[in-house]
Amino acid sequence: MEIYEYIDTREEYSLISRDTPLISNLNMIENIALIKEVHERLSIEKAENIAKEYLEKIGISDIGLNRLNECNSLEIFYVMFIRALMSKEMNVIIVTPFSLISNLRDIQPIIDSIEILNEGKNILIFDNITNKSHYEGSSCPIVK
Repeated sequence: MEIYEYIDTREEYSLISRDTPLISNLNMIENIALIKEVHERLSIEKAENIAKEYLEKIGISDIGLNRLNECNSLEIFYVMFIRALMSKEMNVIIVTPFSLISNLRDIQPIIDSIEILNEGKNILIFDNITNKSHYEGSSCPIVK
């Protein structure tokens, strides 16, 4: 079964993939906060404070005011992940992280950050079977 065919069978999920980019004319905090502002009608100030707290949890609060072109692929991935956590959806699906993050050799530090950020959502990683060895013993299961 193709990844997107499987995803289509899932209900209520936030997707992190090349098909779900950040908004280039917003900074990283605004990209994250937008979800809470629109879907929960949270004030800009409250939503941005939540976004800052999440960035601080993994030590990247310094990128908060950066635009997309000022961040590296790992920082962009983390912002995409935090943005997905802001939704009410209980499932977060990450599609081929090795294609989203440049020069990714070891996914364990990213899994560790995902665990720090996650507060009870189901995280599913879809990747190529050739990358299966990178997920051995991980708390985020790989689905081929």
